[in-house]
Amino acid sequence: MSLKRNLLLLTLLLFLSAGSLGLLRPAMAGLPAVSASPTPIPERAAAGRSFSKFCNTWMTKLARRELDNRRSARPRRSGSKWVLEYIGYAKHHDRCEAKATGVSQNPYIGKMVYTEAKYRASGKTKESVRNGSASVISLAETEVMEIFRFDGKKWVY
Repeated sequence: MSLKRNLLLLTLLLFLSAGSLGLLRPAMAGLPAVSASPTPIPERAAAGRSFSKFCNTWMTKLARRELDNRRSARPRRSGSKWVLEYIGYAKHHDRCEAKATGVSQNPYIGKMVYTEAKYRASGKTKESVRNGSASVISLAETEVMEIFRFDGKKWVY
């Protein structure tokens, strides 16, 4: 065999060996390669607790958004009543779970599921639908899934 062919075979053998050992998979999958000295990954229980807290904070933000949605919605006449339609959210999330990824740069992903609803307030006056004293019904509900990543220090949207 020629020297050139031997080098080619050796290179191919090394490439295949590295792939079977999992050394090439992150780069081949389009993910960042794992560094030689990875940053310490928080334990799974700690990541789960921090994600649970993050989910509760996220639901608080959605509650504020619901108030803003209601304030910015424009009441309209519908027959003898006034109606106001806006998007709102469940008070609590349905699911909140963190899972390990095996990648040191983003060691965990979090999945949160909650309900988004389209509400209609109806009342005799424009003011009653604006200030919340009117009756409110849910027109439609949608299950929403949000995916977050943990960058090693905090959860990121």
